[in-house]
Amino acid sequence: MSVVVFKTAPDRDCYVLWQTVNDCPVFIGDRADTVARLEAEMHPDIVATGLAQTDETGSSYPDGTGGWDDEGVAVGGECFPDGEMRFVPRPDLEEFVLAAAVNDVPRMVALSVEMEESGSDGSGV
Repeated sequence: MSVVVFKTAPDRDCYVLWQTVNDCPVFIGDRADTVARLEAEMHPDIVATGLAQTDETGSSYPDGTGGWDDEGVAVGGECFPDGEMRFVPRPDLEEFVLAAAVNDVPRMVALSVEMEESGSDGSGV
C-alpha cells in the first residue's frame, strides 16, 4: 500500500495515513500508533525518516505537498457515495478523517468542497 503521512497540526500528536492510490484516509492515530502501523509494513529507518519530515513540514511528501502551508488535500471519489472528488482544507483534515473513520458522510461533505475540472470555471465555454 502506497501511503503518505500527514500531521494534522504542528502542536498535535495526531497523524493521518493517506492512501495515494485512491486519495483516501486509511488511519488516524498518535505517533506511537502510527509508528507501529508503518513499521508493520516498512523498515524502521524509513519510518523514522518519513515521520521526521512529517513533523517538520506536516507531510511525508518529499516535495512538501500537503504540508503546513498547503491549502488542503484532494480526496478521491471512492470516499463519497456520489463518486466525486472533493477538497479538504488543511485546517479541517483531522476532523474530516475522524468523520471518515466512522463513515459520517454528511460531516465529510460539510468539511470538504467540490472540485471543479481543471481549467473549468463553470461557464461551459
